[in-house]
Amino acid sequence: MITLAGHRDLTREAVEAVAWGGEPLALAPAALERVANGQAELAGLLAGGARVYGVNTGMGWLASVDLDPAAQDGHQRNLLLGRAVGGPPWLAAAETRALLVARLGNLLSGHAGVGPALCRFLVDRVNDGFVPAVPRGGAGCAGEVIPLAHAFQTLTGAGLVLRPDGTAQEAAAALAERGSLPYRLKAKEGIALLAGSPLATALALARLRSAERLAAQLLAAAAAAIDALAAPLDPYDEAVGRLAGDRLLEEVLADLRRATGGLEAGEAGSRAPAAGPVGGRAPGPQALRPQAPVSFRVAPQVLAQLRRTLGRLDEDVRRALVAVTDSPAVVDGRVVAGGGFHAVGLAAGMDAAALALVQAAELAGQRLHRLLDSRFSGLPDQLSPDPGPVTGLVVVHKRAVGALHEARHLTVPASAGQADTSLGQEDAASFAPEASEQLRRVEQLTREVVACELLAARQAWWLRETSPAGGLRPLAACLEDLVAPVARDRPLGPDLARVIEALERDELPLP
Repeated sequence: MITLAGHRDLTREAVEAVAWGGEPLALAPAALERVANGQAELAGLLAGGARVYGVNTGMGWLASVDLDPAAQDGHQRNLLLGRAVGGPPWLAAAETRALLVARLGNLLSGHAGVGPALCRFLVDRVNDGFVPAVPRGGAGCAGEVIPLAHAFQTLTGAGLVLRPDGTAQEAAAALAERGSLPYRLKAKEGIALLAGSPLATALALARLRSAERLAAQLLAAAAAAIDALAAPLDPYDEAVGRLAGDRLLEEVLADLRRATGGLEAGEAGSRAPAAGPVGGRAPGPQALRPQAPVSFRVAPQVLAQLRRTLGRLDEDVRRALVAVTDSPAVVDGRVVAGGGFHAVGLAAGMDAAALALVQAAELAGQRLHRLLDSRFSGLPDQLSPDPGPVTGLVVVHKRAVGALHEARHLTVPASAGQADTSLGQEDAASFAPEASEQLRRVEQLTREVVACELLAARQAWWLRETSPAGGLRPLAACLEDLVAPVARDRPLGPDLARVIEALERDELPLP
């Protein structure tokens, strides 16, 4: 049970426990008291004749239009209905649950002016598996009004929700199945549900979780390639990080040393490639080279940059979870309109993560190509046990090249570029959902490249007829179970699919 006493309790770990772990939510009495006080404060302002944007006025360009009491009656629900212009594909259930929890946390600040009943209703829906159908794209607007309209109109019985199997059903029917009547929105509750940037926060967290797993897998693949090439290990010496004065680089170097059996400080020398005939051929000249190709030597620096980029995104997500982003917000007896809904920091952070992943994936593609080349590996060209009659893995590299080609185009920042909407009233957008979609695809493509590099390492280990370094043996054993060695040509698509699925499920034992 995750109990929230206020919006400051909304940590990354709490959201993950509820959205991905299925933990139930509860609200402490202090949280509901704070919300009730905020609602009473708003009621006092309205009774005193205050003009409150989106409550007794229109929205956007129509904000100058005052609404009479009759128009105000259904205005909050209409705000949600009139902005739900998106469509499938829908967000994954866990991402949507994270969105609901993020919005709830902001409501608990008391600055949204909503009532305790709405917070309790939202908690009940999170706990009973109510998952609104929220579009993944088509959110070219200031703030997040389009996706949030889809998410929260469902509380009133409008729109669609998703069943556990991913099919959609009418929200009214889903509420009835749960024994609940549609919620009737009170003053400001509709615009409060449309406010802020809970979607950007939820998406950034979802993408961060996936990218963190990928970063670990990229490091494992790099270590596997280093070992499979029998590359010199000097670039991973602890002195490299110490000389750079970079704590994250020191951590990455230590991880690579543990995986490859590298030397610690004070030990001399470096490992040479395996001696003797390999795969029917003598080793190539790599044994005489003091340095491996650059893609092997700079892997620690690129992986440290990826780790640093994801660390910054983690900081941004944690800050966004506890920030009050409502506009307008009830603060100190007045209503303040601001730009907290503009999640440019999260959008830019996701753009940066996409670039850092592609940089790491490009190195993986380069290392893969070097493994296919006998001049560097001392193994048969194309990692073929019989070059000529047997193609080997050269086409696996071509698949990686295709994935990288697409991924490079996705490093153009989604958060750059503006357009006018709402007759010019809304002339800036963060495009955080679009940044998330680009990063989602980059993650998929990076996973393909990692699978290709791991497949090549598995083949190289087989051809070399030596055991991998101790830190890599569990990974190597798992790869042996997933894919057979390429002794003769066969379709390798199914092999890659199994490795990709294992990466998606985080099932490979990483060093």
